[in-house]
Amino acid sequence: MRTAFFGSQPEQVAQVRSWCQRGARVPAYRTFPLLLVASELVTNAWLHTASGGRDGRVKIQMWHLSDHVLSLAVTDDGPRPGQTSCLPRLSPEDDPLATCGRGLHLVDRLSVEWGWRGEPGGPLTVWAHIDPYAPVLDTVEA
Repeated sequence: MRTAFFGSQPEQVAQVRSWCQRGARVPAYRTFPLLLVASELVTNAWLHTASGGRDGRVKIQMWHLSDHVLSLAVTDDGPRPGQTSCLPRLSPEDDPLATCGRGLHLVDRLSVEWGWRGEPGGPLTVWAHIDPYAPVLDTVEA
């Protein structure tokens, strides 16, 4: 298992992606789903928790579940002071032109499975199992 901590600066997302790509041990062109899921989970932690504060951080862990499936877990710093927990959930896809609210839908689409663990009011870990060799099917309907 690999573990790393990153601060709250959005420009660190490139470092997160690089860290994931180096540790994936799969051809670079196969890491796109992993890198996108990592970006979304870290960005959500920054946007919705104390991890996005001045001294905030995220913990990222990654390990191989099998020859083809990687597990990625992002742990936040818990809710921002004075706020309640924002639990990860898929929002309705009512507006196809919406500019936000699609992050977990991408995670859902690119992962074999995903979920979260932790206690509301404390740090939460959002995890995803990703198969970089799985085809991504087109779901656009005509």
